[in-house]
Amino acid sequence: MHWYEASLAVMHTQLTCKAYGKQPEAAVEAAFAEVQRLELVFSRFLAQSEISQINAHAGKGMVDVSLDTIQVLEEAISIGNLSHGLFDVTIAPLMNLWDFTHAKSSPSPRAIEEVLMHVDYRKLEVSAHAHRAGLRESGMLLDVGGLAKGYAADCAKQVLKVWGITSAYINIGGNVMLLGAKPDESAWKVGIRHPRVASSLVGAIAERDVSVVTSGDYERFFIDSEGTWYHHIVNPKTGYSARSGLLSLTVVCPRSLHADALSTTLFIAGLEGSIKLLEQLPGVGIFAIDETMHGWITESLIPAFQPVTGLELSLLKV
Repeated sequence: MHWYEASLAVMHTQLTCKAYGKQPEAAVEAAFAEVQRLELVFSRFLAQSEISQINAHAGKGMVDVSLDTIQVLEEAISIGNLSHGLFDVTIAPLMNLWDFTHAKSSPSPRAIEEVLMHVDYRKLEVSAHAHRAGLRESGMLLDVGGLAKGYAADCAKQVLKVWGITSAYINIGGNVMLLGAKPDESAWKVGIRHPRVASSLVGAIAERDVSVVTSGDYERFFIDSEGTWYHHIVNPKTGYSARSGLLSLTVVCPRSLHADALSTTLFIAGLEGSIKLLEQLPGVGIFAIDETMHGWITESLIPAFQPVTGLELSLLKV
């Protein structure tokens, strides 16, 4: 069986794909082309993208959008409703204010309060029938960064399947999608990063044909002059970095779009909040690490988890 592996800079991150089959190089290149196409649809930093067009017309009416955008925005609304607003796709004004790439101090409470007035996913309007979407009020902005990589991973997987690929992995900036098993029928192993030790793992998830997505407070952050750690997973209700008692949270489920949104949502919700949400999410498993470096895992993932370090682990009962 032939195989091919390649990487590509896209969606402000690194995309890596390895595929096994009769035409793996052509299949991977087609999958890459699909992800690049979707970046042109979803990036709020590209003026002609559909998300940018929605943002530009905030408060002015709805605009024509593709089925891709409809599906992503409908998922955003669904997770927003499920979490009572812990996931909010209109969080862009807050992310702009914080600017985790360059900031060295937090915005003022007053600035955060003012920006929060423009964050409310319930003011996003989507018409699937008409293929139109819009924001009701000016000053509102969409950011589908918590959904786009997951959706792109799902679409890339479908492209590989069209090319006859039955064994592959796709990694878009930590959003991992697995297609089938390895060629020898063994499970793929997806490493879980240690949240406080660089280039170190706490364990791995050995799985087939699922998506594995991790959110952590170590991905983009800064420490201010008083030693306070501010990370990029912002609670849209408070306007500040989520203080949920977690350092990282990994979601395992069939669809990467779902896993992408849920990893952020459940991180913000914390362990107790996650238990309540997981009751409504059959087929979703999680592995979390709290601030004491204690691990928590749902029953469905116990057979798949392979520890690397001496991490203490407890069952998260749902």
